[in-house]
Formats: sequence, C-alpha cells, structure tokens
Amino acid sequence: MAAPHVIAVDLGGTKLLAGVLDDEGVVVKRTVRPTPLKSQEDLLAELESSIAEVLDDEIGAIGVGIPSTIDQRQGRAVASVNIPLAGIDFRNHLARRFGLPAAIENDANAAALAEHRYGAGRGTSHMVMLTLGTGIGGGLILDGRLYRGALGAAGELGHITLELDGPPCQGTCPGRGHLEALASGTATDVMAAELAAERPDGDLGRALAAGETVDARLAVDLAAVGPGDARDLLERVGFVLGNGIASLVNVFNPELVVIGGGFARAGDLLLEPARKVVAERALSPARELVRIVPALLGPEAGLVGAGLVGFEAMSATSA
Repeated sequence: MAAPHVIAVDLGGTKLLAGVLDDEGVVVKRTVRPTPLKSQEDLLAELESSIAEVLDDEIGAIGVGIPSTIDQRQGRAVASVNIPLAGIDFRNHLARRFGLPAAIENDANAAALAEHRYGAGRGTSHMVMLTLGTGIGGGLILDGRLYRGALGAAGELGHITLELDGPPCQGTCPGRGHLEALASGTATDVMAAELAAERPDGDLGRALAAGETVDARLAVDLAAVGPGDARDLLERVGFVLGNGIASLVNVFNPELVVIGGGFARAGDLLLEPARKVVAERALSPARELVRIVPALLGPEAGLVGAGLVGFEAMSATSA
C-alpha cells in the first residue's frame, strides 16, 4: 500500500517552507525558516534539515518547488536568479539523502499546478499563472496539463521583454526590461523609495520622513487608504503588468490568468489597471474570453504544488 503522505518543500527567495501533504491536498504539518542566501552549501544544509524535521514513517516521496530553471531529464537545478542554487543534480541528491523518490519543479509551475487542481483554476483547461514577489514566476496549464517544455524549463514568464533597453533584470538574469524588472515586488520596492525621495510631500515621502521603511508593502498599505502617490505607483505597475499579460493572452489564449505571490496582496489596486490594458491591447477574441483573477490558495500554493509533484514521483516509482 502506498504511503499516504509526501513531504513538500517550497523554496523561496526569502523563506523556506516544508510540510507534509496528504492525498487530498491538505498540509498536515509544516515548518518555516529563512532562506540562507550566503552559499549553496548553507542552502542545501537548511533544506535537508527542514525535510528531516517533518519526516516520518508515512512519507512516500519528496517534492520540491525551487525558483530555478530546471532540466527535468536529469533532475538538475540549472540556474537560479535570486538564490544560490545552480548546476546541481538536485533530484538524485535528495533521493540518495533520504532514500525516497524525489521530484523537483519550478516554484511557479508548482503553484500553477496547485491552483489548477484545488484553487482558482479548477475546471479550466488553459490557464496562465503569474506569481508576484521577489521576482515574477510563471506557470502554464495547456490542454489541462502543466506545460514544461522540451527540458522542463518552460514558463519563465517573468522574463518576457517589455522594454528593449529597460532596467537590468534581477540577480543572475542577463536580460533587460523584463516584466520581472518592471512589475515585481522588488522592482516596486525600488520605485517606491525613489518616489518617496522625489516627492517629500506625498504619502510615501511623508512616510520616509517619519522613519518608515518605504517599499512595496508600505505602498500597498497606503494605496488601500486612499488616493496619493502610493496608489498612483500601483496603478503604473498594474499597467505594466497588464501589458505583459496582454502578450501572454495573445500567445496562449487562456481562459484564465491567475495572479498569486506575496505582492498580489495588492489585489484590485494592481489587477484593475491590468484588466483595462488587456481589454484594450490584447487581440480579439482572446481578450473577450480571458479572466484575470487572484489566486485562492495564497502562500499555500507553492507548498501544495510541490506536494503534487511528490505524488507524481511516488506514482511513477510504484507503476
């Protein structure tokens, strides 16, 4: 009889979540730690410690979502933009370390799997997901299945180019003017601080003068109160996001675009401007069909999705 649980790990740019997932998609145990960013060795040690903390006799496999490009043929984490993880035989490393089937998946792909199975994308066959946070991740559900591409590296939707000579992308990405560089939480941190310095009489400027940390989180909080520089900033970011989504709508003709990640807490402050741009700039008939909605699973999406790929690994081993 197959073990009823898997270990799921959601490795993010700021925190490392590990938990135990049952076959109904319920997280029954969890732990959270800061993500070590000093070295790959520190990162792997903390990851293994997190897995060991939730390991028990009912575990049948391990699934890990990582913010990296992946070669699924070899189970390798090829490169990562925001964490020190590259060129490692990640899947086999975990399988040898814990003696269990292991699977890895891009973290945004994992979130897309979870939202499609249990969240906002239930019942759809064609879905795009964007996760807004430190960067911008992406996942594609096409014809009801996660699209991984030839090697497993598909879905890097945050790295579509919107400005040919735009700002440099983040971390190790060599590109410029990418959606991630223009509309992520990190990009909004920078723009909020710049706007506060330029406009000391605005709501962001007053917050800076009062000693507050001016970043995307504060911008969302101030924008929710009423009109001001913070709301104007989020509208501009939403406009950029909408331009990126319009391109994705034109390419993939999805029924649904799901927006998740920590920065997505801005809700309609971002999504309404994005919807307006898509309605104006995407091609018909795709623009009439598509809906742009917030994710339903919140911070659980990456963890649940990692668990789902763990169950895939368990099934493949038992087949």
